[in-house]
Formats: sequence, structure tokens, C-alpha cells
Amino acid sequence: MKKITLILIALITVACSDPKDKYIAIECIDGDEEEGWIVSMLVMDKDAKTFETYFVENDFYDFGPYQEGPEYILVSGTYTEEGDHHYLYTWGLEAFEKNNSIDPVYQDTTVAYFTMMDEPLPLPQFKIDRRNFSTLYLDLEYPDDPIWKESFSEEDCKVIDVPEDYLASKKNKDVNLF
Repeated sequence: MKKITLILIALITVACSDPKDKYIAIECIDGDEEEGWIVSMLVMDKDAKTFETYFVENDFYDFGPYQEGPEYILVSGTYTEEGDHHYLYTWGLEAFEKNNSIDPVYQDTTVAYFTMMDEPLPLPQFKIDRRNFSTLYLDLEYPDDPIWKESFSEEDCKVIDVPEDYLASKKNKDVNLF
């Protein structure tokens, strides 16, 4: 009898869970009326410790492969909680190779250094402070002395509810096609 009760409680808990509880979404707005706006979304999967970014609105980049919506993921990878206040994001290899082929991620001197050392280019990393959403990125201009630098842009970021279009795109990807 106790086993059946435990199984029923587990099933009810799973059935009542909200898929939005699995994700954290951060919306960032960068730009102004003169130069254009870029609204991007960073969505983190709390269970898998992965992240994806995409444009929600893109008035700045009117060229190239920069399309809007969760079906056009710009960067994806993994994240960890670092210290008390930061998320540390590491690009995935696929995202790095795709974006590096469109627009080189590292400077020529960095590429030359790793080529000379016969080592693969490291995957890019960045940090976001959970308190004020300031962003730091790992600068490998001088690979012997990597430093964290502040982001060059001032973005206005905030935690929001997970967008319905993102949840729908995840649901469609999870459909068994067999």
C-alpha cells in the first residue's frame, strides 16, 4: 500500500510540474533609436545546465545569418554557477565552429599562438553577474595572460518569464519522430 501511495504522489508531482520551472530566461536590450535595437534572449536549462541565446528583435544587424526567434540559436553551450553571484558560460563546440566560420571569434594573434603551440582554440567563455547582469568575457589576446574584461556594450538585462515561443520550439524538438 505504501509503494502505491509513493508512486501516485510521484506521478501527481510530475504531472503538475510546469515546464517553465525548468528554465531561467534573461532578456537583454542593447542599442538606441539612432543605431537600432538588439533584443536578445538567454535561456538556461536548470536541469541540463545548458544555455541558448537568440535574437528577439534585431534592428542593428540587417545582413548575414542573424535571424530572429528561438529556431535560430546564435550561441549555445553549458553553464555553471561560479561563486556566489556569477554564471560562467562556455560555448559549445558546434556553436563555436558555426560562429567562427561566419565571423572570427578570436584575433589573428590568438589563433597564431594556439596554432604554434599545436593546440585547439579554446571554447569562448563569458560570465554574467546575477545581481546586476554585468557581463565579463575571457580575453585571450595574450593567451599566456588571459584576463576577464567587461563587456564593451551596456545592456539592460532582466529575468523574465520563459517566452512561449521558446517553450513551443523545445516541445517541437522533443517530439518523437519515429
